[in-house]
Amino acid sequence: MNNILNNYICKKVSTTSCKDSLLWIKKWMAYMEIIELEGEDQRLYRLVAHLVMNKNVLSYNQNYPFKTSPEYRWFVAVDNEVTLGFIPVKMGKGKVTINNYYIPDDQETVFSALLKKLIKKFHPDFEIESITQIRHIPVFEKNGFLIVLNWSKYVKMKVQINEKKCL
Repeated sequence: MNNILNNYICKKVSTTSCKDSLLWIKKWMAYMEIIELEGEDQRLYRLVAHLVMNKNVLSYNQNYPFKTSPEYRWFVAVDNEVTLGFIPVKMGKGKVTINNYYIPDDQETVFSALLKKLIKKFHPDFEIESITQIRHIPVFEKNGFLIVLNWSKYVKMKVQINEKKCL
């Protein structure tokens, strides 16, 4: 498990039983909050700055730097101000684009919660597309994205969902 998430869980969990820990994690996920922040919001810097300059986080993102500006909205999963993951979205005319993200250990519950929140926010008023790492295709597909273009390390995906089924 990623050190950030693992250390956080170890501080919260007082038992060494894996079964008990998994039960605790399910309860803990209910406390997770998804916060939407503007691209230059001061709270954004407090929540993600320590991560976006971390070499392991940059490696997760294929050494591509995280960008922000007033055109971005960030969806950040937190529990008591501890950052569990984030997805920045660039706003365009009639379209929003996910071009990078960070979810420690590719934790599917956090990933899906972030994707569901941003889909609920933007769909169907905006086209939602993502430049997705190959290894993350299954979680994006589970959340209503379809592949529209393949590259070597990434795919371009777009939301094509039935809101009642996915949201």
